[in-house]
Amino acid sequence: MRYDRIVIGDGNDAVRAAVTASAESGRVALVSCSDETWTRVNSLLLRKSAERLIRSGAISVSALRTDVCSAVQAQVERDRGELARLGVDVFTGNVRFMNSNSLAVARSGNEFLEPVVISGEKIVLACGTEPARLGAFPFDGRLILSPDQILERDSLPSSMIVVGAGRTGLDHAIVLAMLGVEVTIVDEHTNLFELCGGLIGGPLITAQSLDVALRLGEEVIGIERHVDRTNVSVSTASGRRFSAGGVLVCIGRVGRTNGLDLELAGVGLDEHGRVWCDANGMTWVPSISAVGDVVGFRPTVLAG
Repeated sequence: MRYDRIVIGDGNDAVRAAVTASAESGRVALVSCSDETWTRVNSLLLRKSAERLIRSGAISVSALRTDVCSAVQAQVERDRGELARLGVDVFTGNVRFMNSNSLAVARSGNEFLEPVVISGEKIVLACGTEPARLGAFPFDGRLILSPDQILERDSLPSSMIVVGAGRTGLDHAIVLAMLGVEVTIVDEHTNLFELCGGLIGGPLITAQSLDVALRLGEEVIGIERHVDRTNVSVSTASGRRFSAGGVLVCIGRVGRTNGLDLELAGVGLDEHGRVWCDANGMTWVPSISAVGDVVGFRPTVLAG
């Protein structure tokens, strides 16, 4: 099957790219991953769900999980309806590059079938990002979490430490505080504007209004589970220790590009798994471009 343009990814970036392509190209396909629900969850969606729960008075992780899933599924159905109306073919499953113009898609729920091979004159990478998980942090999904593991918990502890005061850390700290968790943010930076610049104002004010504690200038050098396995301590380079019922590690995001075999297509990735692009979103390969969060390096254009 051959298409004029193929878009790879989930969420708003991918849908927008497919809708745009349908107006510019002939045959268009969108290749979606096998679990759209969780790849579409972000801190903004979590916050809106938390606000609905507070208004309803039903505050719990299970209620939050149900509300988030419902919101995502509703958006997926709206997007699929729009794509169908525009004549965009949608493939769901694991995808990998065979070369710069061809893809193999292992369709979800049909593991015994041969992968579908599709090719396109142009391919757009819109696969987004996911939370980074450095090996220095002993993630266990119970006491030590990454942002995408919050909804996997049956309940939340009464207190949590958020490592990282960037936008992701602040947004998740706000959601946790809204759900009644006592939150402390620990970050090595002494000035939050170093992380987020002018965008920090609104979230920072909201966090402070929810009594989120900020411990800046503290570099985290270790995380230790207590003997009782119900609490955890964070150690910093200054010799301080902060203890809570759990730790949420928000140390940045990486491109959701693992498993795509982009090297077979000749596409380069930066150290964060994002796609190397020029100022126009073009990769080193003329037939492949990237949009959204997965875009990595953009060279600075200097005036002559």
